[in-house]
Amino acid sequence: MSAGPKFPQVEYADSTGALRRCYDDMQSVLGVPWVMFAARSLAVFGGFVPAAWQAAAPVFATEQVARAADELRGLAVLPGAAPPDPRPRLAQLGFGDAGVAEVRTALDALNHGNARYLLLITAWCEGVQGRSSGGGTSGAALAPARPAAPAAGMAPLHLVDPRDADERVTGLLTRVTDLHLHHGPSSDFRVLARWPDFLEVALDDVLGPVVRTAPYETTALALLDRARAHVRSFPAPAGLSPGQALAVCTEAEVAAVTGLLFLFQRFILDVTIDMVRCAQALDGPSSPLR
Repeated sequence: MSAGPKFPQVEYADSTGALRRCYDDMQSVLGVPWVMFAARSLAVFGGFVPAAWQAAAPVFATEQVARAADELRGLAVLPGAAPPDPRPRLAQLGFGDAGVAEVRTALDALNHGNARYLLLITAWCEGVQGRSSGGGTSGAALAPARPAAPAAGMAPLHLVDPRDADERVTGLLTRVTDLHLHHGPSSDFRVLARWPDFLEVALDDVLGPVVRTAPYETTALALLDRARAHVRSFPAPAGLSPGQALAVCTEAEVAAVTGLLFLFQRFILDVTIDMVRCAQALDGPSSPLR
């Protein structure tokens, strides 16, 4: 578990035993190459993450979740003018086609995963607050599971550790958190910090002008409403009820988990919109749906 200026969390490299198996299965079932910030932070509280993922895994292995994620990704496109193409300014900085291709590959992976993680956080948040995380009165059965495997062509992602970053990268990650009023840099921005030229241009030209504007806030709320509707339609509960959470955590831990899930629910909305917009800037409006 990390400490100090970095938000407490159990990084993948530090995980062992049941938690490591949970992290591996989460990535396999969702077809993503990283474990979300929320799960790494929640992992400091008892056995919540392994138990919550055990509940969620059968649901998240279905095509229903894949289709819901595709829809949410499309809804994350902000209304209004398209974002400016960052490539001319990047070229002036000496950031060429090879670097752009690396960023594009990372954005494809992040956009594939963020909508799935939005659904997962929403299910966990709804469940622990006593609301429906699926398994209503419809009597629907779980659909056959998709094969558990990484998405085609998805390369591993490297998350820059803020404690090891140089002054420029530290400053950029601070800009990210301050711009969004977040508590720390998301996994997504830690990935993009590998290419500080791109991250700086994205903050200046692609994200800075729109984050926390009225259209941005309206899009985030619409995403949350739709994510909650999808979760309610799941054929089985994908989150732990308050009683189930108390079976693996203390009362104090459940209170902390509840607060963190509420925080991360807004966090993942912002990140989902941001990465879709960065992909649009490079590849046009259709890129988030690839």
